[in-house]
Amino acid sequence: MRHGAVAIVAAALLASCVVGNPDGLEPPPPLAGGSIEPPGCGYTVTTRDGASAPMVADDFVGIDPTVRQVHLGLTGDPRTSIVVTWRTLDDDTRAGAVRYGVGGLDQQVDALTFVYQSGFGGLGGVVRIHEAHLCGLTGGTDYDYQIVSGPAHPSPRYGFRTAPDLAVTPDAEVIIATVGDSRDGYEVWGQLVAQLQLRTPDLIVFSGDAVTIGPFQDEWDEFFTAGEPLLARVPMVSSHGNHELHAVNYYSQYAMPGDEANYSFDYGHAHLTVLDTTPPQLGDLSGSIKEFLRADLAASDGSRWKLVNHHYCMYSASNHGSDATLQAEWAPLYDQHRVDLVLTGHDHDYERTHPMRGLTPQLTPADGTIYVVSGGAGASLYASGSGPWTALSLSTHSAVTVRIRNTMLVLDAFDQTGAPIDSLTITKP
Repeated sequence: MRHGAVAIVAAALLASCVVGNPDGLEPPPPLAGGSIEPPGCGYTVTTRDGASAPMVADDFVGIDPTVRQVHLGLTGDPRTSIVVTWRTLDDDTRAGAVRYGVGGLDQQVDALTFVYQSGFGGLGGVVRIHEAHLCGLTGGTDYDYQIVSGPAHPSPRYGFRTAPDLAVTPDAEVIIATVGDSRDGYEVWGQLVAQLQLRTPDLIVFSGDAVTIGPFQDEWDEFFTAGEPLLARVPMVSSHGNHELHAVNYYSQYAMPGDEANYSFDYGHAHLTVLDTTPPQLGDLSGSIKEFLRADLAASDGSRWKLVNHHYCMYSASNHGSDATLQAEWAPLYDQHRVDLVLTGHDHDYERTHPMRGLTPQLTPADGTIYVVSGGAGASLYASGSGPWTALSLSTHSAVTVRIRNTMLVLDAFDQTGAPIDSLTITKP
């Protein structure tokens, strides 16, 4: 059994047995998803079953359109586009736009908006999402932006930086942060957010299990509220965790590339591949997802650095242990295409392996792939352990930054106080 998903669903169903809609909002039918093409972006935005089709914002302003839970995401090329997502204090407001520019706010794009039904069996509240797609941007450039939720309700002014254009700045360095498993521990998550702000990452890669039960909105609200100081300025993508339960909440609140479950993109000198280790059809691990991975890694063989992110651990000496299915199905592809780092969560500790090829530790990073577990974003910690693959194993909350330029990768791990717990440098000629 793959780690208690059935028990989680059963507990959630019991907990969701309330009468009526707690927010007093009726879900506007239909909630069967839909698609729209943001002007000038060259891609399609699709909502899933349980959400309404996205529509361009109109001028209706509800009782309290105050902007909250601002966070950035990526759907298109991170050099030339970014997505601004937010909610308002009421879920009726449909108005929304983003003003933005370089050193000023001389451009504006209308938001898209849609609603989804939270909870199990239609028993949760209706949640409205606002999402503005800013496209046609310039790589490696600092932008200012401000959300306008109706003419009289502007947000504070924020900023972001687009991914570098290597044709312009071939020596560009990027900082990619990875962290996961915040569920039930949003105080610690907030502390790690503060530590990450000090380290000025360019991109956040979350390794899943942001919440305990994916369809319940309350924890999502805690997660995005605590993360807002960082996430309003740094885009975040995520891999699906087993506690997300493929809920419409998950896919509605993140803006990510492709099908938002298995996707890849380049960021500076790094090629990042994100995979779903808990698909609705487990056979996809050895079927369609493996084939996606095979094709993606083959197509990126010219990339300087290859990073893969997924929730379940390929190697772990903690509570859940190593996943034999992933070792058998995906590790040979990591070996064949010389993946540098695999970043995971699921076990609530910090672990780093020796370079691995097959099941055998190697002497140097040039000889194998290094696997990192950083599932310490707030969930209750698990005991650490050790196996033949273990280079370091600690029962601690943690986050990781990976600093990448053309010839060097530097990994640093730290706890919620900022104390360093690990460091690793890999060079390539």
